[in-house]
Amino acid sequence: MSNAYCKLFFTSEPTHIRNMVGRLMTFVDQLAPESQARDDLKLIFSELMYNAVVHGNKSDPTKQVEVLLSTTGSRIAVTITDEGAGYDYQNALKYALSDEALLDENGRGIVIVQALSDKVSFNETGNKIRFEKRFK
Repeated sequence: MSNAYCKLFFTSEPTHIRNMVGRLMTFVDQLAPESQARDDLKLIFSELMYNAVVHGNKSDPTKQVEVLLSTTGSRIAVTITDEGAGYDYQNALKYALSDEALLDENGRGIVIVQALSDKVSFNETGNKIRFEKRFK
């Protein structure tokens, strides 16, 4: 696989999340058409775009979500930034892994992203997440 870079902006409209994920997957499919990580990447994109649009930007169509996607060799790195105030991702992750969160629908997305990614990091504010994933 060759190295590639893509920068996309999306408006924060929940009804467009599926289309956003589709555009990201089109880019992935062009880079690695038969990637074993395709299903994982689609789920990661879905969770993170939903979080950025609904939780970060509060579904405000005047706010945008920025996605930087790059590949190096067989690795993809994606950074997603929303215009929201951010959140305490460390406490959210602790809660999501707790027994009391088992029946709570909130907080599962970040656990899924961490489980399916090779590496996950946040900025200090909590409105930017970066993940890395091997294609094969």
